[in-house]
Amino acid sequence: MTPIDRIMRKHPDGSIPIGRKITIDVITAGPVYGGSVSGAKKSLSEYRHLVNALSVEERPRPSPMLSISFSKEYAKGIVFPHDDLLVLVLTVNGADIKQALVDGGSSANILFSRAFDAMRMGRKYLTPVSYPVIGFNRSPVRPEGSIVLLVRMGKGPVVRDVMAEFLVIDVPSAYNTIVGRPLIHDMQAVVSTYHLTMVYVSNAGTT
Repeated sequence: MTPIDRIMRKHPDGSIPIGRKITIDVITAGPVYGGSVSGAKKSLSEYRHLVNALSVEERPRPSPMLSISFSKEYAKGIVFPHDDLLVLVLTVNGADIKQALVDGGSSANILFSRAFDAMRMGRKYLTPVSYPVIGFNRSPVRPEGSIVLLVRMGKGPVVRDVMAEFLVIDVPSAYNTIVGRPLIHDMQAVVSTYHLTMVYVSNAGTT
C-alpha cells in the first residue's frame, strides 16, 4: 500500500490533516515524441524541451523576446463558446500544407506520410529513426524517418522562416502535419486556443 493509499483510507472524506503535505512524483522515463526522456538528456537540443529538469546544471539562456499579448481583436469571427483545435495552413519546403494541427502537447513535429509523399521529395532523403512514437491512441509507431525542412509562417512583413525537423509517420490521420513544441518554440510563438491564434516573432523581429 502506498503512502497516498494509507492517507486516503484514513481520511475517506478526502480531507487531509493540516500541515500534512503530499508529494506526487513525476515519471522520468519512457517513450515520448522524439525519444525517451533519459535519452533526451544526452542532447541539449532535446534537453531544453523537457518539462521537468532533474538536474541543476547550467543550461542555455532563452533569447530576448518581445512582449506578446492577446486582445479581443484576435477573437473576431469566432463563435463562442467553442472547443475547436487550432488548425492552419503551413508552408513546408515550398508546399502549402492545409490541415496543420498546432499541438503544444507534442514534443516533435509530425509530417504524415500521405502529405510527405504528395510533396514528391522521395523516401531516400529520410534519416532513419530508431525510437517509436506514442500516438493519440497510446500505441507505439515507428517513424518512417526524419527530415529537416524549411518552414514558412505568414506573409509579407510578418513572415517567419525556420528550419524544422519532422518525423514522418505512416498512420491514418485527419491532419497532414502536426506543429509540435519544437517548431512553436523555434518561432518564439505563443498559442491561444481560446483565440484560435498563434502569435510569433517574424524575421524582422516583430509580432
